[in-house]
Amino acid sequence: MIYAHGANANGDWHPLAQHVSGVAKLAAKFAEKCSPALIEAAHWAGLLHDLGKYRDEFQQYLRAERDGGTETHHAVYGAALAYRRGWLGPAFAVAGHHAGLHDVHELQTLVEGATYRTEERVPFLIERFEQELERVPDKIGEPPFAENNEYSAEFYIRMLFSVLVDADFLDTEAHYKSMPRRSLELHAAELLQRLIADKESKSREGELNAIRNRTFQQCLEKAKESPGFFSLTVPTGGGKTLAGMAFALSHAAQPQNQLRRIIVVIPYLSIIEQNATQYRRILDPENQGIVIEHHSAVNVPEDKGESRSRAPFEKHPNEYAAENWDAPIIVTTSVQFIESLFANRTSRCRKLHNIAHSVVIFDEVQTLPSHLLNPLLNVFRELRDQYGVSFVFSTATQPAFQYRPSSLSEGFRQGEIQEITQGSTEANFHSLRRVSIQPPKPDETTGWDALAKQMSQREQALCIVNIRSHAYDLWEKLRRSFPLKERDAVFHLSSAMCAEHRFAVLGDDREPEPGTIRYRLRNNQPCRLVSTQLIEAGVDVDFPIVWRALGPLDSIVQAAGRCNRENRLCDEAGNPAFGEVIVFRPEDNKLPPGEYRTASDITATLLAQVEADTLATDHELFGRYFDGLHQLVPTDQKNIQCEREKLHFRKVAELAKVIDNDTQAVIVPYGKGCSIIEEIRTRPVVKGQPRFSRDDLRKLQRYMVNLHSRDFQKLVMHKAISQLLPNLEIHVLAEGWYHPNLGIVIDKRPTEDFFA
Repeated sequence: MIYAHGANANGDWHPLAQHVSGVAKLAAKFAEKCSPALIEAAHWAGLLHDLGKYRDEFQQYLRAERDGGTETHHAVYGAALAYRRGWLGPAFAVAGHHAGLHDVHELQTLVEGATYRTEERVPFLIERFEQELERVPDKIGEPPFAENNEYSAEFYIRMLFSVLVDADFLDTEAHYKSMPRRSLELHAAELLQRLIADKESKSREGELNAIRNRTFQQCLEKAKESPGFFSLTVPTGGGKTLAGMAFALSHAAQPQNQLRRIIVVIPYLSIIEQNATQYRRILDPENQGIVIEHHSAVNVPEDKGESRSRAPFEKHPNEYAAENWDAPIIVTTSVQFIESLFANRTSRCRKLHNIAHSVVIFDEVQTLPSHLLNPLLNVFRELRDQYGVSFVFSTATQPAFQYRPSSLSEGFRQGEIQEITQGSTEANFHSLRRVSIQPPKPDETTGWDALAKQMSQREQALCIVNIRSHAYDLWEKLRRSFPLKERDAVFHLSSAMCAEHRFAVLGDDREPEPGTIRYRLRNNQPCRLVSTQLIEAGVDVDFPIVWRALGPLDSIVQAAGRCNRENRLCDEAGNPAFGEVIVFRPEDNKLPPGEYRTASDITATLLAQVEADTLATDHELFGRYFDGLHQLVPTDQKNIQCEREKLHFRKVAELAKVIDNDTQAVIVPYGKGCSIIEEIRTRPVVKGQPRFSRDDLRKLQRYMVNLHSRDFQKLVMHKAISQLLPNLEIHVLAEGWYHPNLGIVIDKRPTEDFFA
């Protein structure tokens, strides 16, 4: 008997013919759901991916009769067969099903070089394969749409690769685990009824609720259209979070659209747990896994070689725990979604095929990275045209993304995108104006001491700054301006805090606990908050006054959405009053580099030319602003489209980063995270069974913080980082490095810590 894998917990070995047949069947099933044109290629990629395991050398290695090495590598042989027969997709997919997608010249060297002598060895392997399974054809069908378009060919390879690696992981996992993964189907019509029932349970009184209800109904109506590109332009507070989900569910409930999943993509600087909690409360009240969050960035070590462990669950547990987006509703970050479109590694790519035939909602779409816009819009169009995906671009500050031959060659053509609220957009913006915006005077700057004093004179106030160090400095000065017993009313929010911590500080959206930000705001208690930009996109808080450090135009308007959000402010006579939004230029006006700084400079010029209050009413201003920005900022800064044409998958993965700085996720010792860590570390070891699973990763991601690599290395030097488990590249922060107010603190500690 020839085997694919060694013994599982029951002592059973995994026959190779059974494994490749199982992978082929699963891959073809996934391909059918992506695009029927991929089915034959997926079937043969599945059958041939482990062709090299028919070699005696590999079987000896599996029985521990020899060590691993070049002679026991297996992926190259099926790839060589596909390559010589001109099967483009299977050649790349099979070659990379452990090491990741190769650049085309690497693939050529791999299959044609002298190392593996594939020309001489493959015929013997085909003979063994055909004795157990079926005859290998000379030709197979690959998608016609990939024949004459380099970008379509490149993305077809990615999609086939995703189909293969997910099928391979799942079939292998089924051998080693007694309980296979459970995946739920989307029952869109049923979930839509839950959403409508929740909507109808709320008040309909007042102009604000009238606008929210009208937007909701417009979404239900527009959802009857065929899949395509849609925009949802609604002022902050206009109810676009639930309206967008209503569109998606209603769109998916149309049987002719064949949509099977909803993916909500939220900016990487935002808080996604609020939306996920809201969706889960309405759509998944029993927490069955209908709604999942995916925002951790665990870096799986890249397996650049072809070697494979005899016990893959022991050597590569985090690869097998990787998220594959097989739930009905996914709430994820821009970083996760965008980098998956251009990744080459198995752990990031396995979920790609589950994007096909989905509704993708880009919440706060204005935050899409300008330096990746051309490649992104090209891929979005490919997903729409060939893989049945519908896109909703949702925001209060809608960028135009219009075609411009010199700056945005992949931009939308006339009539390509449909506005869901067409006919009422302008009226909505005028009706929902709730603030007065005060720009800084030319050359006027504000110091942290002066700002802390101004904030301390208000019972409730919010200040949003551009970088973490500014948030720390202002928070500390603000705390010190109050006696000890009043400092509990001064809060800090930044990405140095894990998701669960931020949520605990903010409080639940419906029934916040006493002492939280939302509880204090709703009960007219003192509340002063210093935050980075993460509070701007989609976080429901309502302050009477907001200070915003000078930054990009869309950020200023999003900050204004946290002011007088529910239109409850009144003057002394009881008449409705505007909230105050004060834009200031810090004395230390340090800004994030690149596009953020360019956008801030454009904004400073624009604010000097227009009435600041038009920012609250003229939604078309943002189209002009973004159009100007995209002419100054490269929309394919690293020439990714050129590398995609050349089939340079590794190169594209290196270049297509949302954030230039590499980040590393760490689990922090906060709240229940401590007991989850302890349970994982102390659970008994069962031979053949993984000690770490996808369910563990899902639980832990709410207790993770992404660190810049330089900060991660500092913590390593201080011995403040340890592995969660041996052979598992997931790290845990030591006690004492996580502050109850600030999150991870490395270089600075609050002065009061030394005197408390």
